[in-house]
Amino acid sequence: MTVIEILIFAAVSTLLYRLGLGPLLFLIPLQVLYMRRGRKYFAAAAGLSLVLILLIGVLLARRWSMAGAELTQAALSRAAPFLLLDMAVAVLLIGGLALIQLPEMNPELQVYRLPRVTRLAIATIIAGILSVPLILYLRGNDEFAAGVREFVGLRIEAMNNAFMGADSDSLLPGVQPLQTEALLEAINAILLRSFLFYYFLLLTFSWWLGTIIGARSVGKHPGLTRIADFKLPDRYIWPLIASLALVVLTLVASIEFLGILAWNALLILVFLYGVSGLGIIRFLLKKLNVRPGVRWMLIAAIIILAMTPRIGIAVLILVPGLGVSEVWLKYRREERSNI
Repeated sequence: MTVIEILIFAAVSTLLYRLGLGPLLFLIPLQVLYMRRGRKYFAAAAGLSLVLILLIGVLLARRWSMAGAELTQAALSRAAPFLLLDMAVAVLLIGGLALIQLPEMNPELQVYRLPRVTRLAIATIIAGILSVPLILYLRGNDEFAAGVREFVGLRIEAMNNAFMGADSDSLLPGVQPLQTEALLEAINAILLRSFLFYYFLLLTFSWWLGTIIGARSVGKHPGLTRIADFKLPDRYIWPLIASLALVVLTLVASIEFLGILAWNALLILVFLYGVSGLGIIRFLLKKLNVRPGVRWMLIAAIIILAMTPRIGIAVLILVPGLGVSEVWLKYRREERSNI
């Protein structure tokens, strides 16, 4: 059963990754296996998943073609940057998942047990440092640039065609055609300013959900901090102020590296203070004896409102602002987070 279990969890993880859900879900089976069986099973399944991800990527690059060796080699050469990106993302996420649980995975090392948020921040910083050579390589790779441009160009063409008049070659009145280069530039700027935030978010989500599923599958309590109890230490206000100041500075003086660092840090801290704000809301609702079902409905409504175009901006300011305000207004004096 041990080998079969490793194979099953590795296969599920690989399948999720190759279905395009990888960054969202593929870590969860590995975390579940760790909670069920421990570090050796986790390491075996993680290593097997990486091998399978690479092999399937190579096979997809060849497109199962019966073409000659020269054509196959050209296809593999063109796909190499994308395979490298695929593997780098998988390795950094799996490595981050192991790093944030290093004291538990390797108690013999006697590593100091830092707060979980601090471990997640350290893993994100390390991932950011390691991703610098990859970003520089992909920026200078013509095959990667051509592949991305072709991919985006085809989708822009489809979108432009969707807005064309039925019997006309012109766009509908008031609708401007999308331009590939302008959109690529916008996508590049957005991704660079948020990729570490998404890494932090996905790593946190995968660890949290995988821990809950894994622990409950063996009849254990996950031992995680509830949202109503989550509170950032007061010292986190200083990185928030610093990152906000740097963002303002980069809006005045365009410094790309500083902008990337500042925006990613600001987004991560706003997210954390947003969770803290939701915790305050749940705590106050509980104190007012609001029923648990109603509490969750209100939290879900706030999250949905945050995704709406107009109200969302206000929610994304007010909820993290509520979390920040707890630095001075102690809504939960008796509550302490151990995340």
